[in-house]
Amino acid sequence: MVSIAFSQSAFYCHRFWAILYTFIFIVACKSDSAYISHKQFAPSGTALGNSPSWNTTKAGSFRLTPSTPIATLDYGIEIEVKYSEEFSGLLANFSDGPLPFNIGLSNSYRVETFQITELGYLEAFLLQGGQRWQSIRLLTQGAVTFSSVGFVPSVSLLDTDHIPGQSKCDDDRLNKIWGLGAKASAMSCIEQGSQKAMWQVNQTGASIRGMRSGLSAKGAFLKDYTLEFDARIERGGIGWAHPLASPAKGIQLNLVGNLPTATSFVNTNTSLTPANSIVLGYGYSIVNVTTLTSYLLDTFQTPFSVEENTWYKIRTVLTGGQYLSVSISGNQVFNVSLGSYYTGGATMPTRGSFGFGGWQDQWGTIRNVTVTDTTNGTIIYYNPMTDSSSVIEEYGVHSNYAPICLDGPKRDRLSWLGDFYHTVRVIGASTARHDLIKGTLSYFLSWQTPAGLLPYAIPISYSPSVAYSAFANGAGGQLFGYEIWGVILADYQILGLLSFTNYIALSNDLDYARTTWSQWQLQIRWLLSQIDGSTSLLSLGNAFLGPAIAGSAVNCALVQALNTSAQVATAINDTQSASQYFTAATSLAAAINKNLWNPTLGAYALSLDSPNDYSVSACGFCITSGTANASQATAFLSAMESLRLGPGYKDSTKSNGSDATINISPNTNGFLLGALLSQSPVQRNSTGISSVAKDLLYSLWGAMLVDKRTSTGASWEYLSVAGTPGLGLFTSLSHPWAGAPTYLLTEWIAGIRPAAGLDGFGYRNWVVDPSIGIAMGLKNAAGRVTSGFGGLVEVKWQLDGGKVLDVEIKAPPTTSGIFELGAKKQLLGGKSKYRLRIMVLRNK
Repeated sequence: MVSIAFSQSAFYCHRFWAILYTFIFIVACKSDSAYISHKQFAPSGTALGNSPSWNTTKAGSFRLTPSTPIATLDYGIEIEVKYSEEFSGLLANFSDGPLPFNIGLSNSYRVETFQITELGYLEAFLLQGGQRWQSIRLLTQGAVTFSSVGFVPSVSLLDTDHIPGQSKCDDDRLNKIWGLGAKASAMSCIEQGSQKAMWQVNQTGASIRGMRSGLSAKGAFLKDYTLEFDARIERGGIGWAHPLASPAKGIQLNLVGNLPTATSFVNTNTSLTPANSIVLGYGYSIVNVTTLTSYLLDTFQTPFSVEENTWYKIRTVLTGGQYLSVSISGNQVFNVSLGSYYTGGATMPTRGSFGFGGWQDQWGTIRNVTVTDTTNGTIIYYNPMTDSSSVIEEYGVHSNYAPICLDGPKRDRLSWLGDFYHTVRVIGASTARHDLIKGTLSYFLSWQTPAGLLPYAIPISYSPSVAYSAFANGAGGQLFGYEIWGVILADYQILGLLSFTNYIALSNDLDYARTTWSQWQLQIRWLLSQIDGSTSLLSLGNAFLGPAIAGSAVNCALVQALNTSAQVATAINDTQSASQYFTAATSLAAAINKNLWNPTLGAYALSLDSPNDYSVSACGFCITSGTANASQATAFLSAMESLRLGPGYKDSTKSNGSDATINISPNTNGFLLGALLSQSPVQRNSTGISSVAKDLLYSLWGAMLVDKRTSTGASWEYLSVAGTPGLGLFTSLSHPWAGAPTYLLTEWIAGIRPAAGLDGFGYRNWVVDPSIGIAMGLKNAAGRVTSGFGGLVEVKWQLDGGKVLDVEIKAPPTTSGIFELGAKKQLLGGKSKYRLRIMVLRNK
C-alpha cells in the first residue's frame, strides 16, 4: 500500500511532480490498515520538478507548490501515483504495466489516482507488486504537503548483512552480484495469507476495483452461453470477461458510465474508455502489452446515460460459436459477428469461463450472476455474489493459500515449477527459509494429477479443491480436455523434481522426503514413461530448455533428476527405487552419448532432428549431470564461445545473433555458469575457465548493477544484447530464476560446498576449496551456509603477502569435511573450529 500522511496545512499548487526513490525493493504492499503494521519502507531520496528525475536528494517532508501566491486548500484535490521497477516507467502512460497475465493478488495497473478530501493517513486499497520508483503528480488546482510517503511491506524486510547465508570477498562487484539473487528470492517468496483478498463481498454484492477479471472456477468448460448479472458502477465503469480461457486470453468487455465530473478523475482516459460506452477487446486486456498480445476491437455507445450508483442488468449472449451481443436493462447495445474482427489470424474461442474486473481506477459492484444455455435457456449457474468466503474462493481472489515463492514480485506473480530450480538453491545459500521452499513444493503437490503431473504454474489465489479441473484439463483454450501439464512446458516436471531433490540435499530434511515421497515417485513414473523405446531418449510434448523430442537439454536434465532422486531414495532406505533410478539414469546417459554426442562439433547435438546445433542449457545439464566425461565437458565448454553475444550467451546456435530483439537469459546462463565452475582444477587451469566465469559474472550480472535507472538490487528476468532490461518495461527486475551466482559464488568463490552425493546431504560432509577465488585474483573471501546438523558451516580465507593462505573453518562437530587446494587435500573432523596455513603458488 501507498501510505500518504498529510501535515496540518495544505497549499495551492498546479501539476508539479514529486519523485520518490526506494532502495529497498519490495514484493507487494498491503491494503487494509486493519491487518497491517504501519512500519513503512521510506524513500531514500526525493526529486521535485516539472518532470520525473532520477537525480534524487535526501528524502524528507516536502510540498508541491507553484511559483504563484499560496491559497489555503478548502476542497478535494487529485493526485496520480505511478509505480515502476525501472525509472523510465514513470515517463510512460501506463508506467511499467498493465500486468494482466493473471490476478496475482495485486493491482493489475501501475498507475492509480487518489482524491484527497481531508488531512490524515491515506492508503491504496489494492496491493502493488515490486517497484523501486514511485512518482506523485498533482492533477487539479490545489496543493498538498506530504509529511511522509512510503510502502508497507507484505514480505519480510531483508538486510543481506544479517541473514544466515553469506558470501563476501575483496571484490565489491562480486559481493553485489551475490546479493542480486538473495534479494530477488526474499522479495518473491511470501508468507501464507500475506497477499490479501481483492474483493469485498457482503449482502449488497461483490465490490470490485479495477483489475484483470477474476474468473469463476466453475465456468471453464462452458460454451455458447448467456451471462446475466446486475451491475452498479461506483466510479468510472466495470469490466467482465466472457468467455476467457483460464488462465489465458479471451473476450474482454468494459462498461463505462457517464463519468460525472463530481466523481470522475481528471486523468480518466476518455479516448480508451469514453463515457456511456461498452468497449470490446480480445486477448489479455484492451491494450497491447509486451508478450501479451491484446486487441481493442470496437467501442459502442450505450442508448442512454449510464448513471453511477444505479443498478443495471447486463446480458451477454454467445451464439453458435461466432456471435456476441450485449444489452443493458433490456436495451441492446450491439450484436456482432466475432469473425469480422482481426485477432492475429486466430479464431476467438467461445469456450471458457466468465469473470469480473475493470480498467484502471474503475470500481463497481456485481450481484445475481446467472448463466444459461443460449440454445434452450436452461439455467447452468447462479450465484447471488453475497457469500464472501465462497465468492472469493471461486473467483480466485482469495488471499494466498500457502507460503510460496513467486517467479517475481511484479510479474507474473505465479509460482512456476521450472523457475523454482534456481530459487531453491538461492534460498539455501542466503535466507535459509526452508519453510518457504517446502510451502512451495507442497502447494504444487496439492494440485498433482492422478498420473503424477504437477502444474507448470500455479495461481496463488485459487484452491485446488475448487479450481483443479479448470487448470489441469485445458480449460476453454485450444487444449480443451487435455491434461495440459503433460503438454505445455513438460520439462518443468524435471526441473520441479530437481527442486525437490536439491532441497533435500541442502537441508537433509528426510522427514519431508518420506512424507511426500510417493507423490514424487508418481511423477518420476510419468517421466520414465515418456522415454521413446525406439531411441531410448525422452520425448515430450513441449519444453522450455530446448527441443522436447530427443533433445539433449531435457534428456541430460532428466539424468540429473534421476541420479539425485536415487540419492534421496537411498537416504530414506528405499533401496528398490534407488536401484531403479540409478539404472535408468545410466541407461539414459548412455543413449545420450550414443545418439547426441557430435565429436566433430565437440558438443551434444540440440536434438536428433538438429544434429549440427547445440545450446547453453544442454551444455549446463550434460556437464552437471555427469553425462559428459572430462574431455567432452572441456570440448563443449569451448564450443560455447560461438554463442557469446552481448553480456552473455545466447540460448543456442539457432538463435539469430543479428536479431535486435534477441534476449540473453540469466536463467540458462546460470546453468552454464554452474558447469563452468564445476570443472576440475586441471581442466580449469588448462582452459582458463576461471577467467571465462569471472567475465560472465561481470558482464551479465554486473549489467544489473551499473545504471541507477534500472538497477533494483535484485536479479533480472532477461537482458538485451545491449545489457538493458530485455523485455523493456515489461521485464521483471526482481526474478530469482536469474540468481544462480548467489549459490555458485558461495560454493566456488568463498569455496564452501557440500560433498558430492548423499554424503553431502545437509552439509554432513563438506568441501572447502578456495582455488577458483584465488584464480580470479581475490585476496580474501568468507562464506557461510546453514547445516542440517545444527548451526552454520563457515569459512574465511585470506592470502597473506600473496604466498601464504590463512584459512579458518567453523562447523558443527557432528559434521566433517575436506580442505582442497590443488593437489593438497586434508581431512577435517571432530572439531568445531579448524585453522590452516598453506603455501600457495599463484598462476601468473
